[in-house]
Amino acid sequence: MEYNKFETEIPGFSLDNLLEGYQVIDFEWRYVYVNKTVVKHSRYSSAEDLIGFTMMEKYPGIENTRLFEILRQCMTDRISTVMENEFEFPDGGIGYFDLRIEPVPQGLFILSVDVTERKKAERTRTQYVESLELLLKITSRCVEQPVEQIMNLSDSIEKSAEAEQLKIVVSNLRSSAEQLMACRREIATLIPNT
Repeated sequence: MEYNKFETEIPGFSLDNLLEGYQVIDFEWRYVYVNKTVVKHSRYSSAEDLIGFTMMEKYPGIENTRLFEILRQCMTDRISTVMENEFEFPDGGIGYFDLRIEPVPQGLFILSVDVTERKKAERTRTQYVESLELLLKITSRCVEQPVEQIMNLSDSIEKSAEAEQLKIVVSNLRSSAEQLMACRREIATLIPNT
């Protein structure tokens, strides 16, 4: 088979310009065809950097990954699968891809969609929710005792008319208010721009 001459021509349509990555791997794990999006996903500069090379030559250690285990199963059993893959590039960078793997007469067809930005947004959202949960726990802990004290002191004020007892009650109210202010400062350190 001639490399990168995969039958992709449909009048007025070219697989080379799809937004999704489109690649064909032969039975020897060589890249037979890659479109421009796969080249971009791969972080190589051209299709010639991949075509004719094995996956193992271009991504040393890939044969020890979960991805390769699934590719091997699809290749051997001639089955289709869909998966999300976290991929570590040789430069240490991480990318996330939704993959659809299909057996074809030449070997395997792999359709890939880069979902790295979506995964980053999900991670940011998760961290934000965890921060809010922590904030609520701190707020609950900080506020519970001073509020209870203020309620008890309010009851004491209602029942007491003596000036000396009122001074003690006011002093305790001030102490509870100071505790609430300390709690507010602690919360403020967790929230930007407060």
